[in-house]
Amino acid sequence: MSCPIRAIVFDVYGTLISTGTGSVEAAREILARNRREAPSPQDFYRRWKALHRAHMDQLEDAGNFLREEDIFLADLDQLYREYGMGRSAKDDGKIMLKTLGKRQAFPESREVLEHLARRFVLAIGSTTDTAPLLADLERGGLKVSRVFTSESLRCYKPRLKFYQAILKGLGVPGQQALFVGDSLTDDVAGPKRAGMKTCWVNRKGQPSPLGEEAPDFEISSLKELPEILGGRST
Repeated sequence: MSCPIRAIVFDVYGTLISTGTGSVEAAREILARNRREAPSPQDFYRRWKALHRAHMDQLEDAGNFLREEDIFLADLDQLYREYGMGRSAKDDGKIMLKTLGKRQAFPESREVLEHLARRFVLAIGSTTDTAPLLADLERGGLKVSRVFTSESLRCYKPRLKFYQAILKGLGVPGQQALFVGDSLTDDVAGPKRAGMKTCWVNRKGQPSPLGEEAPDFEISSLKELPEILGGRST
């Protein structure tokens, strides 16, 4: 690397911690409570995620902010109207919310963080509420110097100010920070606009992207990260 990396900022869900199938199973339970055989739990959750992204964009455009928990519930309320479901979205939303803070770290995450902490400042940059994230980090034994969430920064990925606030908090320029994550939009294109180096965790073997979503580095497992950064792999 032409400019030494001083800080590494990690996305969490899908990068350090597995999202598993909890969200789809929550969608399945919600549909069962409403006695609905269609849409499928996968399609229901896919639509929920799309609404979630759109809702965050609308909030940012209006200069407003809501915690993720509140957005989840607003999204579900809209879904219930779209699908004509008569139950209380607020009550049923608790099914999804109870999965938060109970997710498991990928097997290699702890060892890789411990290895990298000897040479770099490590931080978290995640669109999530703070409390469930801290619970997941503690459960996985994942330790970093700083934690930045959408709740603490009052903005969401992939807005430029999200990454700029992290860089300011760490006291490092963009070219000396590496953002590591599994989303090409949130963890590659977004940080690149802030001048950060990027590393895409491509666990699913997807085709390598071009253009603004092309990362500086691509790995299939966090185990490869130390070697990329000029050290021995774990």
